[in-house]
Amino acid sequence: MFTNRVRQAIAATLQGLPLSATVEDFTAPKIEFDMEEMRGGRFIGEEMAKSGKVLNATLTLQGAGPEIMLALGVALGDDILLNVREAGQDQDGNTWFTYHTVGGKLKSLEEAKLKMGDKPTTTLILSCRTYNRLENGIPVIDIDVRTQKFMLNGVDILGDARRAVLLP
Repeated sequence: MFTNRVRQAIAATLQGLPLSATVEDFTAPKIEFDMEEMRGGRFIGEEMAKSGKVLNATLTLQGAGPEIMLALGVALGDDILLNVREAGQDQDGNTWFTYHTVGGKLKSLEEAKLKMGDKPTTTLILSCRTYNRLENGIPVIDIDVRTQKFMLNGVDILGDARRAVLLP
């Protein structure tokens, strides 16, 4: 049975570089749609999804040193690969885990304001080309913007449309 969860561990790698001791927080891409209103002969309108919005992921690191900064030094056009793994226990004592894999381009790098006594943090925003999410080993999200693969909650939303235009 699905119950309340408590996160007990976060681990991450950026371009293969382990970040486990530096992850402050991670925000997975927000899945959001552009909607179009349909009215034609209706008293109450209805909305239909016409496209998905651009995906962005945010990672905040505490104490990002030169190794992390140099790992971001990919050639123009190259994708950055970020893996974030989280695990914990639910209220029934069962262990759960979620794996997030993001591939994309560095959109923003922001250093926190320098202030005595504060820990330095660096916030990275990635514009996502791919995003995969596994929940306890089960794929629930698998998005690739170039191939137009869009699996959300286990349902391949664009599968029929891709096949209709002879895409894999």
